[in-house]
Amino acid sequence: MKKLIFLLLLIPILSFSQKKKTAFVVYFVPISKDVKKKYFVKNRNVDYWKYCSTIVDFAEEIGYENYSSDLTNSSFLTRDSKQILFKNIFNKAKNGELVVYKHSDEYGWNFFGPSPNNTWTGEKEILKKQEIQRNISHIFWTRDSISDNDEYLEEFNIDDFIGIKFYEEWTFNYKSLTIDKKILCYAPAIKHFNRYSRELVGFKCPFIVENKNLKTNQIIATDFYSNTDIFCSREADTWFYDYLEPSVKYPFIKEALTNENNSYYECSPPYNKKISNIDALTFESVRDSMGDDGNQVRDEDGYPLLAKDLNYYSQDEINSFGFVENWFFDKKNSSFGKEVNGISLEVSGLINYVEQVIKPIFLLKN
Repeated sequence: MKKLIFLLLLIPILSFSQKKKTAFVVYFVPISKDVKKKYFVKNRNVDYWKYCSTIVDFAEEIGYENYSSDLTNSSFLTRDSKQILFKNIFNKAKNGELVVYKHSDEYGWNFFGPSPNNTWTGEKEILKKQEIQRNISHIFWTRDSISDNDEYLEEFNIDDFIGIKFYEEWTFNYKSLTIDKKILCYAPAIKHFNRYSRELVGFKCPFIVENKNLKTNQIIATDFYSNTDIFCSREADTWFYDYLEPSVKYPFIKEALTNENNSYYECSPPYNKKISNIDALTFESVRDSMGDDGNQVRDEDGYPLLAKDLNYYSQDEINSFGFVENWFFDKKNSSFGKEVNGISLEVSGLINYVEQVIKPIFLLKN
């Protein structure tokens, strides 16, 4: 009898635990208009297409990332907010007031950073002032350079600070359709230039910082919108991944698309315009109008008649999540906090029938 009672008490606990899942993800967030994305289709031997941000004008220096074409659906930090981050991250790191760690090797091939159970991938190396100064500088070579002795460094400035890589723990609640984010580490990103031509070829992360609990909450961005590349199954040998496993994302997507009690909003500022289920969940397509004889129907002038269909989005068409967030920053310990106000589901689309973009179809408000 006692065993039966114990099992009955355990059932609700098990059921509740299945309504939540955790994932560890890494993704890049542009904070400046200098960095842009373009999406392309890439099949990674899976049963549906995935959309990833492309690398164009590939950098000569292997391992550096490039986002240099059109970006959609993104916010940018104000200069005042960038000044706060610049002063309390880069300046503190240069002056030895902030502990920062080596993020990768010289060529960007190997990642150094957090792993499960409070361990670290690679050597947990605290960077010295001289190393920090070099990493945040632009390194150029003379045309006839054949050795590192001919290189020279240029100090970077606030305009070179263009984005942040976040290493986060996400908790999915499938019942309430919410995602909570805990920032574990972050790596600020600066412009990266070709050492010879001085052309902008991408961005680099000079160091990685362990994020701490906030003691003060200064808001640096309100309703900041960013979309992510976490549906792109790239190769990764770290604890953090830039894609979500189907077992994590599909229950969330299914509930978002099928629950009749959901409230949907237009995913554009001020993010408070409610839309109908039909507007949120369907899209219009055009096709040739066909007669009973199987031939194309034409008007009296001989032009083909077109028929419009209303189609429902499927789970496989959802290619990324977008987030509307408030960002907080603690100047004392140089750490971030995020408050998720809304989550959008995004699909691929075309501009002028040519350019691939990712666009939100609706917003779920927290």
